[in-house]
Amino acid sequence: MLKILIADDHEFIRKGLKQILIDEFSPVHIGEAEDTNKLLELASMEEWNIIISDISMPGKGGLEALAILKKQQPHIPVLMLSIYPKDQYADNVLSAGAAGYLNKDSAPAELVQAVKAILYEGTL
Repeated sequence: MLKILIADDHEFIRKGLKQILIDEFSPVHIGEAEDTNKLLELASMEEWNIIISDISMPGKGGLEALAILKKQQPHIPVLMLSIYPKDQYADNVLSAGAAGYLNKDSAPAELVQAVKAILYEGTL
């Protein structure tokens, strides 16, 4: 079974992402984290196929959490999300070890395409 961990401090974003992923990848187990502390805790408790994380969250922040994740579990791909345009953060996020970067203004189909590309091709 596919296991996806979603981290975002806004519950409605997490619920929306969860529903999109359930609709496309069912059966799927989805974990949810509301801050970077919970993200890091859940990431260490289970073996996830992919982590989808907001770049801006309470706690350590998405980029610092990404650095910790890549040290602890470098094999787990991380797709970073942000409200900021791709040209502002994508290069930094990708060079920090993320498997991909997606703007939150993207259509649901783009999220699905990004997750499939990362899971099945290894990169976005």
